[in-house]
Amino acid sequence: MLSFKIYSLFPEIFPGSLQHGLIGKAYKNKVWDFQTIQIRDYSNYSGNSVDDKPFSGGAGMVLRPDVISDAIEKTTSTEELTNSVKICFSAKGKSLNQSLIENLKKKENFILLSGRYEGIDQRVVNHYNFEEISIGDYILNGGESACIVFMEAIIRLQNNVLNNPETHSNESFKNELLEHDQFTRPSEWTAPDGSNYKVPNELLNGNHSDIEKWKKANSEQNTSKNRQDLWKNYLKSKKNE
Repeated sequence: MLSFKIYSLFPEIFPGSLQHGLIGKAYKNKVWDFQTIQIRDYSNYSGNSVDDKPFSGGAGMVLRPDVISDAIEKTTSTEELTNSVKICFSAKGKSLNQSLIENLKKKENFILLSGRYEGIDQRVVNHYNFEEISIGDYILNGGESACIVFMEAIIRLQNNVLNNPETHSNESFKNELLEHDQFTRPSEWTAPDGSNYKVPNELLNGNHSDIEKWKKANSEQNTSKNRQDLWKNYLKSKKNE
């Protein structure tokens, strides 16, 4: 079973959105499970304090290494620490992308550390060899939302989660391209202001070759328009073929 152990100051956030839809169904079917640890429970300081001022100065507070370490040591065995993928969510971490998720999808045990305030004392991150991961170039108040994003990305790739396994082969970031646009019935839709929109003819004529050509061309168009970084890599890979 896929298992997540989550260290957080707000464990009540979990499982959040993960209890709904196909991910929630997979949880009920014991495809995955999770355990939350309240970091504050392992503080010996007044008022169960977990943070202090940064030595570097500036605004904000930093989570103490001794409190986090106590939480980990008292709830996780040496064997579990050794055999688990350990991830800390941080704005200065490597970017979370589909390639990283694909590389981790066969792992069974994850230990996830959610920071708060200005961040986590780097010493505890380094000591336990947490891999720092960011879900985007923006700042959140804490790592819990990032944790849920990461968990969903991993869970949906597990067997018996999505109704159609072929879904994975036609998604964004495959072959360095974004996904093509999607359409369904009605084939002709009139918007509230009277504007009329039709599904591309290539998707309606039943010709598989035409459909595949349209999908690829549309994926290229979307990538060129929205993700120049991916588009440049795609063009480079095409030159090397």
